[in-house]
Amino acid sequence: MGKRMRMTLPKREEDLQKVVQEVMELHPELAHEHGHEHHHTHDVDELVHTIDVLMDTVNTRLSELEDKVTRLAQETATLYRLVGVLAEALAAEGDERRRKLEEAVRLLRESLSSP
Repeated sequence: MGKRMRMTLPKREEDLQKVVQEVMELHPELAHEHGHEHHHTHDVDELVHTIDVLMDTVNTRLSELEDKVTRLAQETATLYRLVGVLAEALAAEGDERRRKLEEAVRLLRESLSSP
């Protein structure tokens, strides 16, 4: 899985004002509420900070999940290889069977020693 771009929120006042202006242009019905915005600047800053912290948390969890998915895909591939080798061992006889069983044991040991 590819890494996702981190969503960032505007931190400078002028950038935040630009976003507010764009929203007002797209949603003029919100214009009457914008007049009260200056009274709530501290609340907005706190809200932006909280959202930023939450986005960081979500991005961290997403990265952890992507790592787990990658690890599980590798383990699944190892299991398929192991099943294939065991099937070959069951079909074989004598030294060939012993060689295939030793290969299966090697695959298991490698997968158990990998982090």
